[in-house]
Amino acid sequence: MTKSEIIKKIHRDNDLNFIEIEKIVNEVLTEITKGIMEDGKVVLTGFGTFEKYYQDGYNGINPSTGEKLVVDGSYKIRFSSSKKLKDIINEK
Repeated sequence: MTKSEIIKKIHRDNDLNFIEIEKIVNEVLTEITKGIMEDGKVVLTGFGTFEKYYQDGYNGINPSTGEKLVVDGSYKIRFSSSKKLKDIINEK
Protein backbone atom coordinates (compact mmCIF):
# COMPACT_ATOMS: atom_id res chain seq x y z
CA MET A 1 0.00 0.00 0.00
CA THR A 2 1.31 3.44 -0.89
CA LYS A 3 0.91 6.75 0.94
CA SER A 4 -1.55 7.87 -1.75
CA GLU A 5 -3.66 4.73 -1.25
CA ILE A 6 -3.74 5.34 2.52
CA ILE A 7 -4.94 8.90 1.94
CA LYS A 8 -7.64 7.70 -0.47
CA LYS A 9 -8.89 5.08 2.01
CA ILE A 10 -9.08 7.63 4.82
CA HIS A 11 -10.88 10.03 2.47
CA ARG A 12 -13.52 7.41 1.63
CA ASP A 13 -14.27 6.78 5.32
CA ASN A 14 -14.34 10.41 6.54
CA ASP A 15 -15.86 13.81 5.83
CA LEU A 16 -12.47 15.51 5.47
CA ASN A 17 -11.37 16.55 2.01
CA PHE A 18 -8.45 14.90 0.25
CA ILE A 19 -6.11 17.90 0.68
CA GLU A 20 -6.70 18.05 4.47
CA ILE A 21 -6.02 14.33 4.85
CA GLU A 22 -2.87 14.52 2.73
CA LYS A 23 -1.62 17.42 4.88
CA ILE A 24 -2.27 15.51 8.11
CA VAL A 25 -0.56 12.34 6.83
CA ASN A 26 2.45 14.38 5.69
CA GLU A 27 2.65 16.16 9.06
CA VAL A 28 2.54 12.83 10.94
CA LEU A 29 5.35 11.42 8.77
CA THR A 30 7.38 14.62 9.24
CA GLU A 31 7.03 14.42 13.02
CA ILE A 32 8.05 10.74 13.02
CA THR A 33 11.11 11.66 10.94
CA LYS A 34 12.01 14.54 13.29
CA GLY A 35 11.60 12.27 16.30
CA ILE A 36 13.95 9.69 14.82
CA MET A 37 16.50 12.37 13.92
CA GLU A 38 16.36 14.17 17.29
CA ASP A 39 15.69 11.39 19.79
CA GLY A 40 16.79 8.32 17.84
CA LYS A 41 13.52 6.57 18.64
CA VAL A 42 9.77 6.98 18.09
CA VAL A 43 7.29 4.78 19.95
CA LEU A 44 3.74 4.51 18.59
CA THR A 45 1.87 2.62 21.30
CA GLY A 46 -0.12 -0.27 19.87
CA PHE A 47 1.74 -0.08 16.55
CA GLY A 48 5.49 -0.28 17.03
CA THR A 49 8.82 1.46 17.47
CA PHE A 50 11.08 3.14 14.91
CA GLU A 51 14.69 3.27 16.07
CA LYS A 52 17.85 4.74 14.53
CA TYR A 53 21.04 2.70 14.84
CA TYR A 54 24.52 2.83 13.38
CA GLN A 55 25.75 -0.03 11.20
CA ASP A 56 29.53 -0.21 11.01
CA GLY A 57 31.24 -0.29 7.66
CA TYR A 58 32.59 -3.52 6.25
CA ASN A 59 34.66 -4.98 3.44
CA GLY A 60 32.56 -6.41 0.65
CA ILE A 61 32.79 -7.86 -2.82
CA ASN A 62 30.92 -6.67 -5.89
CA PRO A 63 29.05 -9.84 -6.97
CA SER A 64 29.11 -8.83 -10.64
CA THR A 65 32.82 -8.15 -10.96
CA GLY A 66 34.35 -9.85 -7.92
CA GLU A 67 36.06 -6.55 -7.11
CA LYS A 68 36.74 -5.87 -3.44
CA LEU A 69 35.17 -2.73 -2.01
CA VAL A 70 34.69 -0.92 1.27
CA VAL A 71 31.13 -0.19 2.38
CA ASP A 72 31.04 2.83 4.68
CA GLY A 73 29.13 2.76 7.94
CA SER A 74 25.81 4.58 8.07
CA TYR A 75 22.69 5.13 10.14
CA LYS A 76 19.78 2.80 9.53
CA ILE A 77 16.20 2.62 10.76
CA ARG A 78 14.77 -0.48 12.39
CA PHE A 79 11.07 -1.06 13.05
CA SER A 80 9.85 -3.36 15.80
CA SER A 81 6.15 -4.10 15.79
CA SER A 82 4.19 -4.01 19.03
CA LYS A 83 2.64 -7.13 20.53
CA LYS A 84 -0.79 -5.72 19.66
CA LEU A 85 0.12 -5.34 15.97
CA LYS A 86 1.67 -8.82 15.90
CA ASP A 87 -1.50 -10.28 17.41
CA ILE A 88 -3.69 -8.48 14.84
CA ILE A 89 -1.70 -9.68 11.83
CA ASN A 90 -1.53 -13.23 13.17
CA GLU A 91 -5.31 -13.56 13.66
CA LYS A 92 -6.87 -16.12 11.38
